[in-house]
Amino acid sequence: MGKRYYCDYCDKSMVAAPTIIRTHIKGVVHQKLVSAHYQQFKDPETILKEEGSKKPCSRFFSGDCHFGAICRYSHYTPDQINAMRNYVAAKYNSLNHLSQPSFEDLYQRLQSEKSIKTGLDEQDTVIYDECGVTHVLPWTYSPVFDNYNCLPPSIRRLKSGDFVNACFMQWGLN
Repeated sequence: MGKRYYCDYCDKSMVAAPTIIRTHIKGVVHQKLVSAHYQQFKDPETILKEEGSKKPCSRFFSGDCHFGAICRYSHYTPDQINAMRNYVAAKYNSLNHLSQPSFEDLYQRLQSEKSIKTGLDEQDTVIYDECGVTHVLPWTYSPVFDNYNCLPPSIRRLKSGDFVNACFMQWGLN
């Protein structure tokens, strides 16, 4: 027995010859099943775009349309199409309303974030002594290191008391 081709849409197995597979894929039954399968994943906007311009199928409403999803006429009632239009319009309006904040809102949010960040940075980079601010450092400290007592001097938080008895006669020698 040779190789077989299995069509998931039609649930059929056939000889894996290119001509047989091509004939099967072009068949009306296969196209109807493929279209019905992908119809369930379409969003309302796509359905409305496809079905809005079609005329209603008179055979479908009497129960005689054998084409199903590949029918060139619409199988939706005018009420269903109007309901989809309303749904799409409501969805578009809600997305448009939520995604477009005003300029004032954006400016206020930016200013509040900036003031919060500036306050945190100053807290970590300013050394205070008994007279007030002595120096603003160009780096920030990680608050995680404050929990450790015996850190090397290079990563320890500087305090003004660290410089009281410092002797800077010869650089690098201690």
